[in-house]
This record gives sequence, structure tokens and C-alpha cells, in this order.
Amino acid sequence: MKIFPALCLSLVLAAPVLAQDVADVPLAASEPQEAFPAEMMLLPQEVQDAAIAGMDAADAEVPTGLNAADAAYYRAQIAYIAQDWVLAQQYAETAAAGGNVEASVLAGMMARDGLTGEPDFAAAARWFRRAAEQGEPIAQYQLGLLARLGDPSLALGSAGDWFERAARLGHINAMVAFAIEQKNSPVPQDAISAREWAERAAQQGSPEGMYQLAQLLDAGTGGAVDAAGARAWYERAASNRHAEAAFQAGMMWAAGEGGEQDDAEALRWMRIAAESGYAPAAGQYGLMLYQGRGGEPDPGSAAYWFAQGARGGDAESQFLYAFALARGDGVTADLEAAYGWSLLASVDALGAPVGDPDRDRLQAGLERALPQDVQQRIRAQVEAMR
Repeated sequence: MKIFPALCLSLVLAAPVLAQDVADVPLAASEPQEAFPAEMMLLPQEVQDAAIAGMDAADAEVPTGLNAADAAYYRAQIAYIAQDWVLAQQYAETAAAGGNVEASVLAGMMARDGLTGEPDFAAAARWFRRAAEQGEPIAQYQLGLLARLGDPSLALGSAGDWFERAARLGHINAMVAFAIEQKNSPVPQDAISAREWAERAAQQGSPEGMYQLAQLLDAGTGGAVDAAGARAWYERAASNRHAEAAFQAGMMWAAGEGGEQDDAEALRWMRIAAESGYAPAAGQYGLMLYQGRGGEPDPGSAAYWFAQGARGGDAESQFLYAFALARGDGVTADLEAAYGWSLLASVDALGAPVGDPDRDRLQAGLERALPQDVQQRIRAQVEAMR
């Protein structure tokens, strides 16, 4: 769903050509590994502060009354916070072998993340399974994440089964993960379950659960379409710092879906999403500024936000930035840079071709304006970036 009409693509071919490097587009960041779960952190704050300051785990005073396994886990946490990975792993495995369930989870996380060497998913699975068999939902959730890798050598079975077990024990992230598994299931009845689990997570304060529930309501997956409910849940997720939910809320306000149409309100939500670093929102926010939707037209600010979305890898933002550069609209005209961005805009973030007649016309116009050798140089730069 776009919030703008077709753009006029007449080029100002007499505009000056300035050198602008298009090779500064960052690669998409890999998904970060999950940090030490807050619900596992048992150390008093003063001990955590001392560990950060460099307290040695081996010399730390252990509270009285702990058995050997619990004492080892106490030291493992201190070493982990101090980023003494080798010592943390040794203490965690000692504690896990002695029956401490949380130590098994910690040992599994360290093996998974490769904190003392290369990631070892097989070892991680063994430690997580030890805790999961004792009913630890964090471990069950982590096994679901490993099962998603699809490595048959881990012999973990279905990710959904692990997520469901953890979800039924109250693990909120597992509720969301299970809802997504159910949403993507080819079994029609699973869509109903997807909505139920997403709502459970949403009601317990999960921003991702709110977002997933909004998507299900918006699409009518697992029940009737509820655009008003979708918009409300997008807004709740956005209020909890979910950037894509803010983007969707803005789109719904712009289109009048799920309630009244209000450009000013759409602009507000879109700005939240753009300032949160969500690349598609940056381009759409820029476009609203360019068109004066929700305020006076502001081509300069629009071009800035087009550039932010373009550098974030959003194909539509890349086209919009190319358009602004080609026309010199809100930014110094630069046909070479415009051509580079138009080429980047031909493929989306997943590597699929983008079928956009406006982009095709822009590219064709630029090719008529630029010499062949310049085109070849820019094409080579763009190909090197992909």
C-alpha cells in the first residue's frame, strides 16, 4: 500500500553533475543473538556492579547456604558479567553437571554464541535439552530457535513443538514464536491458534505480540478482518517502541483504514517509525513531507529522509532518493548518484527484482543523459555492492 500518487518523472537534464559516492549503503545487519535472559539474573545489583568493575569470580565471596552446584552457578554469573568467558563456561558446566537448571541454560547459550571459540550448536542443544527436560521454558524456547536452523544432526524435531511447550509454561517470547509458526502453517485451523497465542502475548505486554496480533487482525487471519482492532494494536506496539508497528499505524491513518483518515496523525506515526531507523518508514515519511501531507511541503527534509531510507536498504526509498537527485529537488542535483541509486532500487532487500514502471522510466531517462562509460562505471560499483 502506497500513500502517494504517481510522480512526474521529467528530468532536469541540464542540472550540474556532482560526484557522489553510492557505495556507502550499509549491508543489512545480521540478527543479534539473544542476551543473557534477565529472568535468570540472580545476583544482587552490587555484585553485578562489582563484576563489571573487574571482580574475579574465583575470589568472590559466595553467600552461605548454597550447595556446590548453586555456588558454581553464582560464580559463573560473575564471570559472565565480567566477560571472562572461559571461566564462566567452566563454572556453568560444573553447575549444570551438578543439577543446576539455569546453569544448563547459560552453558547452552555460551556454546551457541561461541564465546570461547566457534559456535557449537550440538553442545548448545545438549545443554538446553538437559534443562528443558526439567521443565525450564527458557531452554525449551532456545531449542525452538535451534530447531529453526533445520539442521537434522541436532535431532530437535519441530521448532513449533518446543515453542508450544515453552508458551504453555508462560514464556512470552515463545508465545509469539509459536503464533508465527501457526500463522505460517499450511493447516487452516492453525491460524485460529496463531491469533489466540499472539493475543496472549500482546495482553502480557509483548510489543512483538501486539504487532503480530495486529497483522492477523488486519489480514483476517484466524478470524474476521478487524481493521480498527489492527490499528489499535499497531499503535500500542508502536507506543512500546516497535518501529514497524508505527509504520503500519501511519499507513492506516494515511489511508483511513480502521478509522478516520488524518494526514497529521499519519505523519506523526510515520515520523516515529522513521526516527526509530525503520528504512521503509524513512522513505514514506520523506514522501509525506515532499507532498505536504500533514503540513507544508518540505523538499529538503524529504530528500534527507529519502537518503536515510535508501542507505537502510529500502528499494522504494532508493528510487525516491534517485528521483530527488535527478531533479535537484531538495538536494543538489547529481545524475551520476541518481543513476546509482536507481540501479540499487531495481532489487529489493531480499534480492528480488522490483517491478516499478516509475523507476524504469527514471533509469531510462538517466541512461539517455549519461555517457556509456559513466554508466558502466556506476553499474560496476553497484554490482560490487550486492
